[in-house]
Amino acid sequence: MIVVVLAVILFGAHRRLRRRKARRQRVEILRSLPDAIDLLVASLRAGRSTPESIDLVARHAPAPVRGGFVACIRAHDDGARFSESLDELAKHLGPGVWPVVDVLRDHLRLGVPLVDTAERLAVEARTSRRRANEMNARELPVRLAMPLVLCTLPSFVSIVIAPVVLSAFSQVGLR
Repeated sequence: MIVVVLAVILFGAHRRLRRRKARRQRVEILRSLPDAIDLLVASLRAGRSTPESIDLVARHAPAPVRGGFVACIRAHDDGARFSESLDELAKHLGPGVWPVVDVLRDHLRLGVPLVDTAERLAVEARTSRRRANEMNARELPVRLAMPLVLCTLPSFVSIVIAPVVLSAFSQVGLR
């Protein structure tokens, strides 16, 4: 019976750690995405083609998003059409990158101007990152409340309350 309980506890802990790791990766991707989009826009403004710009981003993007761009370039190098290789980007980086994929596909299929649209997308991504950082900053006092109480309260009791109580007991014992 104990073995079953331990197995269930270990399975639950492993599953929770996996979820936490996946959530952390998604958050890091969403934090790094605005920088990758800015790099893409700068490359496009410099006159590079879209595949060349994606290749540049694959080489110089922040680490959390680099793998998706590398997978996109590999799929394109393996013979897939560029619009199809963008699926690899979405597959590796998750749903947060769909706006970028849609903008690139619209540019390739319909000829929509890419630089201005990608620039607006970068502004929206930076705004989203700033909002997420502000939310985390607002949650910080709540997260720190318990450690603050657990670390401060014992010292307060030992420094302020204990001497008063000891002196009161010593005075009561003398009378």
